[in-house]
Amino acid sequence: MNRSQKNIKNEKGFIRFNVELCPIPHNNGGDGLMATVVEQAGGLVQDQFEQAEVASKVWRCLGKAKPQADRPLPRPTRSVDDLIADLDSHGYCFVAEALPLDVVAEMKNRLDEQIEGERSIGRGLLPATNDERISNLLNKGAVFAKVVADPLVDTLLSHLLDDAFLLGLVGAVKTLPGSLAQGLHIDQAYMGFPTPVPVAANTVWMLDDFTDENGGTRVVPGSHLWSPEAVEAHHEHLGVAAGDGLENPPGTIAAQAPAGSCMVFDARILHGTGRNRTTDVIRRGIFCYYGRGYMRQFENPFLSIDDDVMMSLDPEVRCQLGYRPWFYFGGCEMSGLAAPLDVVRPVSRVGVLKP
Repeated sequence: MNRSQKNIKNEKGFIRFNVELCPIPHNNGGDGLMATVVEQAGGLVQDQFEQAEVASKVWRCLGKAKPQADRPLPRPTRSVDDLIADLDSHGYCFVAEALPLDVVAEMKNRLDEQIEGERSIGRGLLPATNDERISNLLNKGAVFAKVVADPLVDTLLSHLLDDAFLLGLVGAVKTLPGSLAQGLHIDQAYMGFPTPVPVAANTVWMLDDFTDENGGTRVVPGSHLWSPEAVEAHHEHLGVAAGDGLENPPGTIAAQAPAGSCMVFDARILHGTGRNRTTDVIRRGIFCYYGRGYMRQFENPFLSIDDDVMMSLDPEVRCQLGYRPWFYFGGCEMSGLAAPLDVVRPVSRVGVLKP
């Protein structure tokens, strides 16, 4: 393989990576599996899995996506086939009627109370964009747990991230009238190199109607499939912080759906909060961020969630927070050993022993 290409950081701060997909031999001498090889200036980083079974698990969703070039833009639906087709083709989809309207009303009330409380201690409001953001919602009201471990949404997350994905963040954005557009970005830029499958995904639980006028999330449909050069060119055309302090960036559309819907999107898609051009309409949304089972979480739940709250959560929610290992990662006392679900943490552990 030619590994002569080096990474170059250009004047706009983007890094070009030389990414190859190369075969890793099966234990049985077959044609091989795919692994990502990233060549960085000054060194080579190569993810290799010695066991074919492990590599198969990591990359088994390669080839899953079957984009349809002529597929209409997503509309709210509860058809799994249509939702997956929307994700594959456009990078996002809308789950219809994901939350009952009475639950939506309860969440809005609790969210507004919490934001007011946090504002009183100097948290939440972002003056630069005139919106309010809070996080760690699982610790701030039992109602917020209803946006986690939804069976239909989890099916879509498994399609994107494989099984045993981790819940990394539960937060909220309250976009106020007159708020500014957010810069376009992707939500796995920290990787530093393109990936053939997403390593992260988001869910957006709409507590108000998301519209073009009130700051509905802007997306570039299909950009999850773009090459790094195409993403970079889009940024260069618009400016790195495309949209900050401006109207919504050109080339984007609003993700529009009624309150109670849930938007699911691939973390590789270009997106950003839209500008709220209204004078009296607030747009609230709860945002959950998920990563593959080997990705570190944005919010460390074992440092962020009170013990009594943790024990009140559904066991599946706790599994998604990290009580369930992924292969050898995240074991309790030993690699791959699942943590007990009847306690926050084991009360006794094996310590120093002598024969």
